[in-house]
Amino acid sequence: MTEVAVRPSQRLREAAFPIWEAILDHPYLKELAAGTLPRPVFREYVKQDWLYLQEFLRATVAIAARAADPDLMKTLLRRVEWLIGMENHFHHKHAAELGLDFSRIDWEMNDANYAYTRHMLWAAHTGTTVEALAAMMPCPCVYIHVGDVLYRAPRPTDPMYAEWIEFYGPGPLAERTRQLEQIFDRLAANAPPDEMARAERNYVISSRYEWMFWDAPYRGRHWPV
Repeated sequence: MTEVAVRPSQRLREAAFPIWEAILDHPYLKELAAGTLPRPVFREYVKQDWLYLQEFLRATVAIAARAADPDLMKTLLRRVEWLIGMENHFHHKHAAELGLDFSRIDWEMNDANYAYTRHMLWAAHTGTTVEALAAMMPCPCVYIHVGDVLYRAPRPTDPMYAEWIEFYGPGPLAERTRQLEQIFDRLAANAPPDEMARAERNYVISSRYEWMFWDAPYRGRHWPV
């Protein structure tokens, strides 16, 4: 029997899967899915995520600028074009309801957010394309995984939380993420073992930061000192 080679993106997912399971088991997502998550916790998450997305854009542009592969460059720049205005993003749509004005940012990153984005930017500016993508991909991949799992369950009665699940459920975002993974698979297919090991490490670290990103607003944590 011929063995089917594991796709590089699947290898990274498998390495991070225990962390993804812990993310799904986090009380933040359990309560969001049940519709019982306190609104101030969700508001703090949105504030942090808005700041995160600005740095995600910078990392994406850096990877695109350094990419030798034209398909990757075009794919990443299309993601940037969609994110820059944010008019269609869930956060922008619900900003007023949450009492947030994204044109006047008067809050700072918490420690988890700052560490996560510095990790991602460092990889974008100093790593190979494969290593940089591996640091960036857990963000969309984790959200699409979480959205898919929660989408299959009954919706919470809270309409904002129900819409959040639908936003990250099956649809255009999931398709864009699959396209990104396909490009990664093509680029990583011939990567040497040491490069793939660094890519896997970046992916796992970013997945850990994803867990911390949910945990910080739930615990009300910013900076310890």
